[in-house]
Amino acid sequence: MTSSAEHLLLDPVHLHRIQDFSLLARVVVDGAMPGVHKSLKQGRGNEFYQYRPYTIGEDLKSVDWKVFAKRDELVSKTYQEDSNFSVCLVIDASASMGYKGKKASCSKLHYAKMLAACFAYLASRQGDRIGLFAYSDDLKEWIRPRSGSANLNQVFNSLQNLESKGVDRHEFAWDRMITALPGRALVVFLSDFLEAEYTLSQKLRFSLSAKYDMLCVQVLDPDEMDLPEMDSVRFVELEGEREVSSSPPSLRESFRDDMSSFVNDLESKLTALSSAFESLLTNQDLGHALRRYLGVRNRK
Repeated sequence: MTSSAEHLLLDPVHLHRIQDFSLLARVVVDGAMPGVHKSLKQGRGNEFYQYRPYTIGEDLKSVDWKVFAKRDELVSKTYQEDSNFSVCLVIDASASMGYKGKKASCSKLHYAKMLAACFAYLASRQGDRIGLFAYSDDLKEWIRPRSGSANLNQVFNSLQNLESKGVDRHEFAWDRMITALPGRALVVFLSDFLEAEYTLSQKLRFSLSAKYDMLCVQVLDPDEMDLPEMDSVRFVELEGEREVSSSPPSLRESFRDDMSSFVNDLESKLTALSSAFESLLTNQDLGHALRRYLGVRNRK
């Protein structure tokens, strides 16, 4: 596969058209990033994975005798091995995550959902338990970490139906989430982190524990790093009722500086909590975020 073809399979311009998150995850991980992830762990787990040819000398307990009786062919069953490790996906689904500017093909929330689907698929390939927690002003989704294809499909379906609405109540959500964290886990948090850098730096202190790794993925629209090209614009608060009119050309330079300082400050706060951090725009391909996820996961 050429590098240009791989780029197309990772480009949100094309991916956002795939409504089936299960298919999207497979297109990205198996199609655009072959060999990047570790192979599925196989063993004597509970979740059937696939058949493979029987090898002489192998334990006959692995043979599927029903298949032998029907086809006169020796095949062995393989099962997905539970790694006894959990990946907890946490998504900020507040109204600000619904923003989509003219430079982007999808909203911030849809971009976060695409990433979450790929993370979930990668976790499943590694035999990890997968959980999903989504919130705004109330709890939207809470799937406790479990393994198996049925759980993975439940995560995909929940992502499919998740919508951006309401204000972000980070304190309420993380107080509930932290009490339910499993013993060993990677927590992946997807949010725009707007107006939350001080609140969240206190709530995420659990990541200092040796039991947990954390990856914080900031998802921003290109307009939020560089104001749109127009003579005048009316800014409307997505999680409130305030609005203000202004001229982007006169604000652009100071706005860029402020946003750059905000992202750098956020990264410093989260790094101090031993969290990995990645800031992405919704017009960027998904490859870098997936490799960053694998780098954090494979440390375990």
